[in-house]
Amino acid sequence: MVMGKSDYRNQLEEMMAEIQKKSASLRAEKDKIDEQLRDADSALAALRTVYEFESKRLGENKVPLFIGKDATSRFAGMRLINALAIIRRENPGISKREACRILEKEGFNFRTNRHLSAVHFAWIALEKKEKRKK
Repeated sequence: MVMGKSDYRNQLEEMMAEIQKKSASLRAEKDKIDEQLRDADSALAALRTVYEFESKRLGENKVPLFIGKDATSRFAGMRLINALAIIRRENPGISKREACRILEKEGFNFRTNRHLSAVHFAWIALEKKEKRKK
């Protein structure tokens, strides 16, 4: 044993236990929020499906793209892959071109002039990501 040195292990153990407790609490809260988000996404997808069906019944082929009347794009500030994930989840079977058109109507910032190419590469990356999850 070395003289003159303090043993901080008890304090460190207390600090670690406190952080682990807080971490567990945050994880539980995150799980609850994730579940609420899944429920909200599911409800939104169902409403969009009914809205789309009603639009087609009335001879219009449009999906609501905005959250509110004067709201900005719901994809503002999002990465292209994340925006595509939302579009594909809400519109299963949608083509790349249709997804690209939706994003263009929304005013999505592609950061390139070749929108369809950007959608294609993000689409491929998203498919790879989805395969890894399975």
